[in-house]
Amino acid sequence: MAVATVLAACSQGGGAAKDPERSSSSTASVRPSGPSGPSGPSAREQARERVESHRQQVLTKIATGTKAPDGEGLSVVGAYPQSTAFFWSTADGRYCIAIYDPSHHTVQCHESTKPFSRTPKLIRLYETDFGSPGGYVLLVAADRETIRTVTCGGAPVEFREIRVNGKADTQRTVYALKFEGWTAGVLKVRVARGDSVHATDLALATSDDEVPPDSDWHSCGAS
Repeated sequence: MAVATVLAACSQGGGAAKDPERSSSSTASVRPSGPSGPSGPSAREQARERVESHRQQVLTKIATGTKAPDGEGLSVVGAYPQSTAFFWSTADGRYCIAIYDPSHHTVQCHESTKPFSRTPKLIRLYETDFGSPGGYVLLVAADRETIRTVTCGGAPVEFREIRVNGKADTQRTVYALKFEGWTAGVLKVRVARGDSVHATDLALATSDDEVPPDSDWHSCGAS
């Protein structure tokens, strides 16, 4: 069976989060305090703060030297309960991905650049589960076209734009496609090129016929 992108792992330490301040009132009506009350951050704010903390840790400990990002910085691929996945380009045009949490991180950078295609094309960049349940992700570059819809076995696939480089006829858009778990087969993609929409196939790292019948992998079917 083909294996999706393998990431190099190393360990990092992390500090404990500071407890939210609590407030008190001398009036008869006391407002709730703590994380769910007005004196504590909401779940969305906590998630945003965690992502930004992880971003700073990646910039300080991982994305340095030859792995340092270009002027676009880090793009968020996915935010999980304890970790965040990032994508970036180096100053010399190579792509990198990393998954970070306070106790562990994995990172991988391409050894060379991915040249811009002379014709409209979808290019598979990375395919991995990032070590997070429900975090199976495919990163795709769309050269000279943009993605409109993606389906797997007839079911829609969630995707979002995470970075755009260049303009007009020299534009590359990078997308993150999210799956519920390990997925094999061929995706059906509709892309826009100028004023027209076209249908194309995008094969995943593992083909449909490589998945055993009793496997927990999800299959999109063959082309």
